[in-house]
Amino acid sequence: MIDRRFVRTALIGLCAFLTSGCWDQVPIEERGFVIGVAIDFPRSSAAEETAEKEAPDRPEGRWRFLVTHQFVVPGGLVSGSQQRGVQGSANEAFLNLASEGDSLLEISSELATRSSRFPFYQHLKVLIISEEVAKANHAFADALDFFLRDPELRRSSKVMIAKGDARPVLEISPINEKLPAMYINAVAENIQKNARILPEIWLGECHENLMNEHSFVLPRITSNEKEVKVAGAAVFNGKSNRMVGFLGEEETEGLNFLTDRVKGGMLKAVLDRELVTFNIESASRKIKADTRHKERMRFVYTITCEGVIDETFKPMNYLSKDALKTLQDHLAKEIERMARDTIRKVHKQMKTDVLGLGTYLKQEHPHLWKQLKHDWDYGRNYFASSEIDVKATVYIRNVGEINTTETRSRNEVR
Repeated sequence: MIDRRFVRTALIGLCAFLTSGCWDQVPIEERGFVIGVAIDFPRSSAAEETAEKEAPDRPEGRWRFLVTHQFVVPGGLVSGSQQRGVQGSANEAFLNLASEGDSLLEISSELATRSSRFPFYQHLKVLIISEEVAKANHAFADALDFFLRDPELRRSSKVMIAKGDARPVLEISPINEKLPAMYINAVAENIQKNARILPEIWLGECHENLMNEHSFVLPRITSNEKEVKVAGAAVFNGKSNRMVGFLGEEETEGLNFLTDRVKGGMLKAVLDRELVTFNIESASRKIKADTRHKERMRFVYTITCEGVIDETFKPMNYLSKDALKTLQDHLAKEIERMARDTIRKVHKQMKTDVLGLGTYLKQEHPHLWKQLKHDWDYGRNYFASSEIDVKATVYIRNVGEINTTETRSRNEVR
């Protein structure tokens, strides 16, 4: 026979289980959804900061940050029209709040004194760091620490480096979007349309690079009042975790070819002073190395690219094998030129391996890598003393719907 006290206790426990709720549950209407964050150094206290940094008793790595949070204003998303010029107006879909402090947690807590909704970072799309913060000693890693430790935040948030200050990037007013952070997030994903866009780098990848002391790159972003431009790259040295400089747009395209990250885009070739444009459909690269002498190792990149002719101003018969071979060679030389410009910048000037050669040695020559990994692109810097070359091959798979173009002289066009 079942004990009545046992049944009573079981029923009470079951009722408590069914009626209990999460102890930390927050109603969705009370959440302050943050979709974008920009991190700068405060401009108003620059002189004070300089004095503090030079003080002998200042703790190493301590910085004061100016952080801008972009909150979603749900009412603005459903409004028929969006008022411009006054952030936080009745029809605005976002609200930017900026605050400064010695730590990101302090800044996040300070926002509770100014906003009815406490910051909630689970839907953070973009984290934008200023050029100045990225170059300062320890500041970049310190700025990321809060976001890496927050259990609510997804590690798939995109990280970018602003040319100049980061705050103005979140203050743009894009014409075709209501949320600047969502607009920036979408632009950064257009890597299949333009090879000068660096593939997105997530917060989790940044953490991995910081922990492993791997040199790495992050997308560069610039802005004006109406729009942003995501092109170029910021180069970080893996030992110091500081930014050492920017790569331009063509140099970034060359880097994408060298690191096997080209997803699409276009190439231009000039043949007899006439322009031909080539749409990239696929690209790959291989590395061969001569490692017999670690003081002067030699690496050769072999890049293969395939695509179609999308536009041309050069009158010629595109079914001719000789004509296609000439055009393919010109396109290949263009890839080699961009790649060599990139190699010259990161190899000779920055002396920082963001070309993937350290990873290649670790995978293909593990015993050698153990000998030189602590002196690869710092210390003795075997990377800087190596030789690097590149060879490219282009295959035109299609010339479009027409095979020949109009024959004309330049004088006739003019």
